[in-house]
Amino acid sequence: MSYLDTPIEATVSQYTPNYSPDQIKQMVYDLGVLAKENERFRLDVGALRKHLNEGQECIESAKEIILEAIKIDCIGKDVLINVAEALDITLVDKYDVTITVTYQGTIEVPAGQDIESFEQHVDFEFSAPFSDEWEFDIYQSDTNLDYTEA
Repeated sequence: MSYLDTPIEATVSQYTPNYSPDQIKQMVYDLGVLAKENERFRLDVGALRKHLNEGQECIESAKEIILEAIKIDCIGKDVLINVAEALDITLVDKYDVTITVTYQGTIEVPAGQDIESFEQHVDFEFSAPFSDEWEFDIYQSDTNLDYTEA
């Protein structure tokens, strides 16, 4: 017989809680809030477990690629790209670019208007192919207006 199996002599008194109906309603409400919060935490833990498993699968996949590359003594660009893909890492090349565009034409301005104020109101829009695949951070840095009377 263990300590936990040893019988204990005890007496139980009658306990009657003395809660008002409003207190009981509040406790029932609080229990409902706690139940919802518990369910939310349970769902969060499930989602975190799923992400952990996916991460572990990525690492295992990358490990296999690395071990195979070591076996054949080949760690080149293709192997590193495969490792990045296995780890769900997007590799990108970045380029600083300057695009120079010249527009030429004729503008008719009402007599007495200042042509130089036109420069402040000019805005150009940039578009390019591959816009669904490439990420652009292009901005208009300078606008110059050269003019002569026609």
